[in-house]
Amino acid sequence: MKTRNIFALVLAALTLTACEDYTEHNFGKPEELWEAQQVNNYVIELTTQNYADLAQNADNQALAAQDETGVTAKHLEMTSNVACFVGNITPQEYLPAILKNLVGTNQYYSMTDGSSITVRYKTGTIVSDAGYVPSEGELTQSGKYLIVAQGQEQPIATSGEGKTYGYLLLAGNTLCPETVQRFGNETIWANDVADGWAYSFEKDGDTWFLCNRYGQYLYMKGTYNNFNYTDDLGDLDFDEEWPSWTITYNAADKTYDIQNTGNNKTLRFTTQYNNVGAYDLSTLETTDGYLPLQLYKRVEGQVESVEVSEETEEVTFTLEGGEWQAKGDYLNAELTGGNTLTDMDAVYEATGWSIEFIGGIGDLTYVWRYDATYGLRASAYKSSTYYPTDAWAISPAMNLKKAERPIFSFEQAQKYAGTPVTDYLKVYVSTDYTGRGGLEAASWTDVTGQIVGEWPDGSSWDYMPMTLDLTAFAGEKSVSVAFRYISTDAVAATWEVKNVVCKELEESKE
Repeated sequence: MKTRNIFALVLAALTLTACEDYTEHNFGKPEELWEAQQVNNYVIELTTQNYADLAQNADNQALAAQDETGVTAKHLEMTSNVACFVGNITPQEYLPAILKNLVGTNQYYSMTDGSSITVRYKTGTIVSDAGYVPSEGELTQSGKYLIVAQGQEQPIATSGEGKTYGYLLLAGNTLCPETVQRFGNETIWANDVADGWAYSFEKDGDTWFLCNRYGQYLYMKGTYNNFNYTDDLGDLDFDEEWPSWTITYNAADKTYDIQNTGNNKTLRFTTQYNNVGAYDLSTLETTDGYLPLQLYKRVEGQVESVEVSEETEEVTFTLEGGEWQAKGDYLNAELTGGNTLTDMDAVYEATGWSIEFIGGIGDLTYVWRYDATYGLRASAYKSSTYYPTDAWAISPAMNLKKAERPIFSFEQAQKYAGTPVTDYLKVYVSTDYTGRGGLEAASWTDVTGQIVGEWPDGSSWDYMPMTLDLTAFAGEKSVSVAFRYISTDAVAATWEVKNVVCKELEESKE
């Protein structure tokens, strides 16, 4: 009996072993079978509710609060409202917090390494008005204002840059083209020309000083209607030359009385001569021909709407080592469309790109601008003069912590640069740029010589495709790329950059 029992046990063991060998050979080990069942690959398209969940997620709100790439709580709100990624809110950074909501909690926590979630989404471009809106009674010491004749569409401009005598003329179409006009009697959309005729207001006690775009103060002299400008108030004889103005708001017709405190004469627009004069209102006939003035304040970077892309993009998250890793687009900036912007704050608010300078820009009001047609555009040439500048356009920070082979690409065009072009137009990379105002404190690597592509020779405005391998910066959490524009008193190129993309090299995904 004992012998038979032993034989039976051995036979059973051999039979079991044979079965296991057969199972492993054909299906894998038992633990491998279990693991294979947990590898799932989901493809999901975000719904309106998904965008709302993303924006309301506490982790994402905390992430936005400490983000250094221009993301704000407003961007999260807009992402929820328009159901697309807005501004610098990227799927790589903000989707992980809600991945489990997309596939379901049970599936999410049972997934093992090798699993993937591909998310399809839409992006949007912030459209900023960056224009002028009516100022109703409240003037501030910062900002710019257009002085506009009541019921007219053109701002009032000086009759000449260096003129010390004469009137403030109403600009005709040559100075104020159709792109500067009032819509519905509420808003003036301004381009560079309108900005050129804007005035800054500086308050001193109960009076104001008016400054043109050159920082010159407007003043009156004598009892005539003569206007003059001075660079320095200290040069004036205040007993005979009067630079201060009292401004009174007329709520009934939403106009302003701008009255000189030296001779009590008030600015009025005269339709007969198309100019502004200073008149004693007590003797001025209030008949046709004398219009009161309205003020329109420059509003920098007000977000009005979001343009949603018609194309659906996607990003894939792969579970590796218990962590979700996203590869794909690290930066995607067309840098065209919307409205042309020249103010640095407005450009940053709309695009996330920082504009900074080393040594200032002299008499220029800007060097880099966001051009709705030509992309980021730099020029230091104005009124037949070349201005020496060192102006940087710096990308939003890119998180390359989980990147393997990130490739940065862009298109550029240029004219009027010196030779060689790369003495004046350069590209730099930083891993410690902390955001606006941190240009000179950061460490920058000149990568101009590493860029692959044919630099434009200035013979045409054709855009040339360029690429830069950022593999050396893979693993860094904050990588910024800067386009550095250098001009001298003899050379000032026009440089245009658009379609800036940083994404993982496709071959590295295999």
